[in-house]
Amino acid sequence: MKKFLFSLFLVFCYTNLSAQTGKELIQTCITAMQIDKLDSFKTVSVKAYQYGSSGNKASLRYYSKDYGEGTDVESKARLEASSMGKDQAFVLTEDEIFQVVPKYEEIDKQDAGQLFMIINQLFPTHSLLSVVKDTTNKTLFTLAEGTTKFNDKNCKKVSVSSAEKPEEIIQYLFFDEATNWFQGVEIDSEQGKVNVLCSGFKKTKGHVYPTTIKILVGSKKIVEYEIDKFEVNIELEDSLFSTKKK
Repeated sequence: MKKFLFSLFLVFCYTNLSAQTGKELIQTCITAMQIDKLDSFKTVSVKAYQYGSSGNKASLRYYSKDYGEGTDVESKARLEASSMGKDQAFVLTEDEIFQVVPKYEEIDKQDAGQLFMIINQLFPTHSLLSVVKDTTNKTLFTLAEGTTKFNDKNCKKVSVSSAEKPEEIIQYLFFDEATNWFQGVEIDSEQGKVNVLCSGFKKTKGHVYPTTIKILVGSKKIVEYEIDKFEVNIELEDSLFSTKKK
């Protein structure tokens, strides 16, 4: 699972008040939402809908399968998208990406930014795991900024910056004071303030995930995702992940 989640944002991390450090607060969130379980599931299947700013709607299906250690088969993922009568499907291995519908072709990772972005937006909490690692390695600096209102919740606010330039904020992360669950991100960009808002939380096998993810620039909603079904450890046919040209 973790092999196919690429950071949409530079990094994610998190903080609490007074006694807790940023790293401790991230770990509190990870524990509360059992985010690390994402990497332990053998299979993941997600059915979702994407709504664009112009009202267009796309149906999305994401599948991943971890074949486990000691096998000669790579872990793989598949993303399907259907919109306005057009279907697309992509299969990702650890080293390669293939478009398999409507036509077959290999895609360079450098040209697959939108594909990675969609996958990452379906799993907005996963990057918190990377922040713990990067904070431990001292490549990131996180600072608790007190509490504030965010996403209609009383939230703990955390600033994230590189360890080399802690004065230059990369982004702010927000966590519900009551539950410690991740609520979203705020980033300053050339286009304006970008907010990623998470809500409608559910659980599967203990893992807490948002069913609604909204991305706004200023007050304008750019895209929204609705998670209709989130299943783990189910049987998935190997044919879903075939990279052979038909």
